[in-house]
Amino acid sequence: MAVASPLLDVEGVHGYYGLAHVLQGVSLSVRPGELVALLGRNGAGKTTTVKAIMGMVAVRQGHIRCAGRDVVGLAPERVAQSGIGYVPEDRRMFPGLTVGENLRLAALGARLGKADQQAVQRRVLDVFPLLEPHLDRDAARLSGGQQQMVSVGRALICGTRLLLVDEVTQGLAPNIASDMGHTLRRLADEGLGVLLVEQNSQLALELADRVYVLDQGVIVASGDAKEMRADPTWTEQYLQL
Repeated sequence: MAVASPLLDVEGVHGYYGLAHVLQGVSLSVRPGELVALLGRNGAGKTTTVKAIMGMVAVRQGHIRCAGRDVVGLAPERVAQSGIGYVPEDRRMFPGLTVGENLRLAALGARLGKADQQAVQRRVLDVFPLLEPHLDRDAARLSGGQQQMVSVGRALICGTRLLLVDEVTQGLAPNIASDMGHTLRRLADEGLGVLLVEQNSQLALELADRVYVLDQGVIVASGDAKEMRADPTWTEQYLQL
């Protein structure tokens, strides 16, 4: 069976915050129907990698292709319009807006017509039915788990091909974190590509098809998630403090 072309292909990317050379030749890929985990210690460059893909960090060398199109140099909104949904680690509820308004604002940003807006909101509520009773509530007043559902739901509206998910389980109770992780697994099984940045390496390894490990801005290990679960040496070297 032919292997699907990557939805996301990051090749030799060097990313900078000002003069700080944070990413040093990062390469990774995500295919349709695949959940790929990006792991590493705090400060390894995981969030910087995601922000570089989204056009939020300066990339001075390398390529970032989404469905074959190089997006380096594009503004974040243009990157999003290529079918990439971004879930930031701090959730970023729009202050004073209800859950429904948060979703509608994402649909407007994706330049969807009224009929399509209704369809994508229905899609989000199918994925997260617990949000439906809260559509008229101030999103900023929801629990952490509910806010994370809103954040992933907004990304789903833009992320018709690929989701970039940064620390989705951070601050969540273990059962809620597990539910969220398995929701992302289900979305990948339905055909989306998912790049998951996750501090909970045990959960990430359970969910992922493939894994990349980042250390000081360099990919230092990668492979099949099942095989990497069976080999604790790399976790001891690159994940433990």
